[in-house]
Amino acid sequence: MKNFLCVFLAGVVGFIIGFIIRLEVEADKFIIAVWDDDPVIVVCPDSQITPYRVNRAIDWWRIRGHNVSYYHYDNDNIICNKGLFVPGIIFVRGTGDLPEENYAITTRLALKEDMIAASILIPNRNKHMSRLLEHELGHAFGMTHVEKPGHMMHPIHEYGGEKFWVPD
Repeated sequence: MKNFLCVFLAGVVGFIIGFIIRLEVEADKFIIAVWDDDPVIVVCPDSQITPYRVNRAIDWWRIRGHNVSYYHYDNDNIICNKGLFVPGIIFVRGTGDLPEENYAITTRLALKEDMIAASILIPNRNKHMSRLLEHELGHAFGMTHVEKPGHMMHPIHEYGGEKFWVPD
């Protein structure tokens, strides 16, 4: 029992130290991970994001050098039912748990600097907000926030904008 407790404690401490180190490393980076291959966007049935909005957001990022293979509306929910993450896929969902103060949230799965999968949650009440899908796709492409007014990746929607550059 004593050995189990020591191993368990060592695992917990190691996890915490690793998590803190990762936060410190990512704090100094704008792009924390990249996709090896262009991901696929899968729009789940619970999302009311229109094909027009998806195409606009994809085009916005394509102009800036970030591409997707294609997008797919998963009307029968077969792909979306596979879980939060599926390798090579960026999910767009309309329902789920979201802190009250957030308009949307993107969860990423990365291994070192390689993006594996991402899941974007934009509650349907926020589906028409300008730049919101584009901003969340930026996170799905591996980017963090930029605290410069007018930047697409500004953490506060009201201070964001259409500008995009890779910070120094």
